[in-house]
Amino acid sequence: MKKIKTIVTAAAMLFAVTAFATEPIRVSPVVKAAFEKDFANAEQVNWEKTSDFYFATFTLGNVSVDAAYNNDGELVGTARRITTDLVPLAVTLAIGERYAGYKIDKSAVEMNFEGQTRYYVTIENDSQVLKLKCLSNGDLDVERKTRK
Repeated sequence: MKKIKTIVTAAAMLFAVTAFATEPIRVSPVVKAAFEKDFANAEQVNWEKTSDFYFATFTLGNVSVDAAYNNDGELVGTARRITTDLVPLAVTLAIGERYAGYKIDKSAVEMNFEGQTRYYVTIENDSQVLKLKCLSNGDLDVERKTRK
């Protein structure tokens, strides 16, 4: 669970900090080779490094994608921003049933980690904003709750 939170936090930070990168990151040859194999058509690649992971932000087609690699060059997870109409139907139905009256944000984050795809969807009503972690089968967990 701690590893998942680290990846989610790092991915969120990556969305925020890539615009402020000033120096190129030295990427280990092992990680760079793995990335080039996994994402041969990637363009506009930017790297960030934490103590445990390398994070690449890049464009694949017309989609912005983030990928996390460990120091051994293993792909740990990927994330991309999608529109909520691309979220699986089971997720959309579960949100509609459990959170009737909430407005769903137009974008979501799709994250692949440890062979499982998760969707992070933000919903709100008059009194609160919820960030939901959703599994493809419609299982929902409240990741964060904020009062308006």
